Amino acid sequence: MMITKKRKLLIGLSALSLTLAAVTNLCMPLALANETDRNTGTPKTTGQMPKTKPNVVYIVLDDMGYSDLGSYGSEIKTPNIDKLANDGLIYNNFNTCPVCSPTRASLLTGRDNHAVGMGSLASVDLGPENPNMRARINDNAATVAQVLKANGYSTMGVGKWHVAPISTATPAGPFDYWPLAKGFERYYGFLGGETDQYDPVLIYDNHAVDTPKQPGYQFSADMIDKANRFISDQVTVAPDKPFFLYVALGAVHSPHQAPQKYIDMYKGVYDKGWDKIREERFARQKQLGIIPADAQLTERDAKVKTWESLSADEKKLFARYEETYAGFLTYADEQIGRLIDHLKATGQYDNTIITVISDNGATDTGGEYGTDYDLKAYRSISMTPAELIARKDKIGGPEFRGIYANGWGMVGNTPFSGYKFGLYNGGTRDPLIVHWPKGIKAKGEIRSQYVHVTDITPTVYDILNIDAPKSFQGVNQLPLDGKSIVDTFADGQAPTKHNVQYYLFQSDRSIYKDGWKAISNHKKGTSFEQDTWKLFNLNEDFSESRDVAAANPEKLKELQALWQKEAKEHGAILKETLSVPTAFRRDVYKAYPGVNQMSSGAGPNTYNKSYTITVPIERDSKSQEGVLVSLGNSSAGYALFIQNNKLIYQHNYFDKEITRIESNEKLPLGKVEVKYAYTNTGSYTGKGQLFINGKLVGEKLIPHTLFQSSDETFDIGCDRHGIVSASYKDKGEFAFNGKFEYVLFEMQPASQAAK
Repeated sequence: MMITKKRKLLIGLSALSLTLAAVTNLCMPLALANETDRNTGTPKTTGQMPKTKPNVVYIVLDDMGYSDLGSYGSEIKTPNIDKLANDGLIYNNFNTCPVCSPTRASLLTGRDNHAVGMGSLASVDLGPENPNMRARINDNAATVAQVLKANGYSTMGVGKWHVAPISTATPAGPFDYWPLAKGFERYYGFLGGETDQYDPVLIYDNHAVDTPKQPGYQFSADMIDKANRFISDQVTVAPDKPFFLYVALGAVHSPHQAPQKYIDMYKGVYDKGWDKIREERFARQKQLGIIPADAQLTERDAKVKTWESLSADEKKLFARYEETYAGFLTYADEQIGRLIDHLKATGQYDNTIITVISDNGATDTGGEYGTDYDLKAYRSISMTPAELIARKDKIGGPEFRGIYANGWGMVGNTPFSGYKFGLYNGGTRDPLIVHWPKGIKAKGEIRSQYVHVTDITPTVYDILNIDAPKSFQGVNQLPLDGKSIVDTFADGQAPTKHNVQYYLFQSDRSIYKDGWKAISNHKKGTSFEQDTWKLFNLNEDFSESRDVAAANPEKLKELQALWQKEAKEHGAILKETLSVPTAFRRDVYKAYPGVNQMSSGAGPNTYNKSYTITVPIERDSKSQEGVLVSLGNSSAGYALFIQNNKLIYQHNYFDKEITRIESNEKLPLGKVEVKYAYTNTGSYTGKGQLFINGKLVGEKLIPHTLFQSSDETFDIGCDRHGIVSASYKDKGEFAFNGKFEYVLFEMQPASQAAK
């Protein structure tokens, strides 16, 4: 489908003119690059390879809906991405997994997510007896970074990882599934599923680093600063050596945070509400040719209130949510523009393949009203409109780590139904833009072949004439599942090669074949044989608006049988519930002074069980104080600390309950043993007690204890990345400035915990 003048005009009207300066190249000595054997990864003793192959850049946006880019019908200003679309190819039938970790595993390997070990999020590791649920990319699926590095490429990445078990995010690893172990020579970003954009939890290569402290800091700009530096280093030292760059933005995943001026760009734009914006995007998609002229807008989500039924204050609150989301996306687009400008300034742009995708559809996790802290939404901790309206002006700033209401997720996924985590197109149909000036002559044309995220890396291998290794570093490799889409670059009518694709997330199932798609949503507590299936003919119904199962029973049976076959071949296991074991299963956990930050999932598992925290300290002055151990932040977490010569324990339960236990006696000087003891008395409830040298000095009931890990760090001797107690919010990390021998956690075995 050739781009029209009308389409160019529409995209041009939505573009924001940006003037950006490229980062200056660094002056560094020249060095020779060594080529390596493509199958074994063994270095060859060759000189610098001539640069006849293109650079490769993957750009991944997070939780962005199908209609959120200007080139896909949005009013949101994304001029830099839209320029890539206008000068490259736009795919309107690109499909992913319904959630981030599986999509990233498939993107990086070209293989089915279950087959490579990422059947769910990187927090779900069910052990070696469940190889499809290992929260990692298994060694039998070499990544594109590993394969390209073995074929003479430099490899570097910035941004979100989220394809390693959260239990390995520690200062001592294990590093086997971190970026550097998976083929990246350089990496700067965060290991988990999300991070605060103003105070991110950062790693540089294989070690944690502090958040930069400069005024106006925001992570999206920081990661592109590093990407541009990596490029400068590369083209200065080895200008003839191609590179692979992985750019995985935190945007636009929650928390939705953006500099104020970008939020202000959209003041008043969303006052008309989500119903009107959805209709406008749908009409614009047809004008642009992104969707067929006969496509139907799916029924609006019944869980979303009509805009007209909302109060005036609710409308202002919800409009501010989307102003922030739009500003966040525009800000991210501006950073992508800085990367593009730097590729041009360093002479790399024309011979660089750039792909832009979203990892899944927009989310409804925020629920009816959204929230000021996204983990509340993920844990079903609801807030009232009045509570949120009182904080409306904080949305987008460092004190509001929120996520929008579900009505805006519905808009983001226009024209489809469903959301992230689901198998309707709202969860799995996403933008894909491919740009390569030297290799793609078409400009702004739309491609409608079925493409899956597993197809991206095989396409790169095809372009580079690389055979995926059958064995890599001594490990036999899985075959690629994806199919190259190179033939679609020049031929808009090229046949679809990826004809069959099954899906499984949690206990929901779906299968696609030759334009037909069957979907089953499982009802917990019933047998899978009782599941009701829907059937859609996407050849005639682009948006999945008409269930035709009743009229096509034989086709449905065919697809159900095909799902069973595909799932079995890829090792997918259908289960109703998933337990999430912790890597640190031991009942005794001892941490020493100086240990660096780690993820909460890597620390001791205290959830719903009795335990003690014992710390032998030594002070020679009453002024010596600080945090002994902390987890989380002011919304969700706990801290044991000394302040004003008192021992204090504070527990924050999602802003709903703050339990503070303060010793009724002052701490003596010299060597002292302080202890916090928690006795579990019910389901996530119990009694907290403080002891000084074995004497009880304070106790309180804690009505609700944390039942999931926080997204912040577990820290010994200080409080990093989010302050638990307001009583020391002006003291930075509030590191303990006395001496302590260790922090000892002793847990009662889970089997003995109160139920």
